[in-house]
Amino acid sequence: MDYFKTQYEKFYEEKDYYWGLEPADFLDELIELIANRTKRIKVLDIGCGEGKDAVYMAQKGFDVTAFDITESGIRKTKFLAAERGVEINAFVADINNFDVNDQFDINDQFDIIYSTGTIQYLQDKNIKGFFENIKAMTSMNGFNYFNVFVEKTFLELPPDWDKEEKMWKTGELFKHYGDWKIHKIDEVIFEDLSGGSKHFHCMDTLLAEKRLQRR
Repeated sequence: MDYFKTQYEKFYEEKDYYWGLEPADFLDELIELIANRTKRIKVLDIGCGEGKDAVYMAQKGFDVTAFDITESGIRKTKFLAAERGVEINAFVADINNFDVNDQFDINDQFDIIYSTGTIQYLQDKNIKGFFENIKAMTSMNGFNYFNVFVEKTFLELPPDWDKEEKMWKTGELFKHYGDWKIHKIDEVIFEDLSGGSKHFHCMDTLLAEKRLQRR
């Protein structure tokens, strides 16, 4: 596997799960927001890695689609889903051109679309189109959850930072959702041990809901 895609291809080849198996805390927040819906909830996990979050959502009874650029990550996603007795539509795709991937229908409508630690791989030329696609693919009253690493001059790059990743600017993520109902906007600095050594990230987080626009 060429480093050009991501070094995580190599990390995910290991038997252990690089990010562990505990689901992200924000998933329960999304589940609570949508708990009163009577239809079967459709979820899209963008950049699912080794699948721990996608599998967790499938265990909650949701119809889950997930993709990642790493073949090793998708293999582990499918293995984990089978091990836990759930089904997931998981496939390999690149965040920069997933809308034209033969395995993915851009006309699908999802009630929850989320991505964590992935959209910093978006190339500048693709950012606007990415959010236009994502917002169009979200069902009315559906939710988008995104976080992105933010540049701070006093923080060093983490040891497992890919050369294809880019830091965003404070507030850059939020401007794409000025026409949605905002449930959360947040910026935090936190300690991380990924890559084997202690380091810090600054992260912007957005949780937004698609609503009909009043005229």
